Amino acid sequence: MAIKMQRTQADLVKAIADIASTLLLARTVQLYQFALCLKTHPLPTEETFEEIATDEALWDAQFTATEDENLAALVAVVESDINEGKMLTMFDERGEFIEHQ
Repeated sequence: MAIKMQRTQADLVKAIADIASTLLLARTVQLYQFALCLKTHPLPTEETFEEIATDEALWDAQFTATEDENLAALVAVVESDINEGKMLTMFDERGEFIEHQ
């Protein structure tokens, strides 16, 4: 589902509220915690939505051009880091956001 950049902030707030109203409480809490995370880690002021869209297109093109064996090697490294406990989890066993200091 693509987000139309022409939507106003009020439209997006309403759309998020509509989504939240259909979720189970635990998922609504996760949505709230994620919103708090975004609030405390805002985008740099010089980065526009157009720049973000351009950057995403570049990442998509690079990902598409990457050989499968290179991706498999990257996945293996990430899985190894996870298995060795080198990664910090984003959510706890109840699905609640963990804020690492």
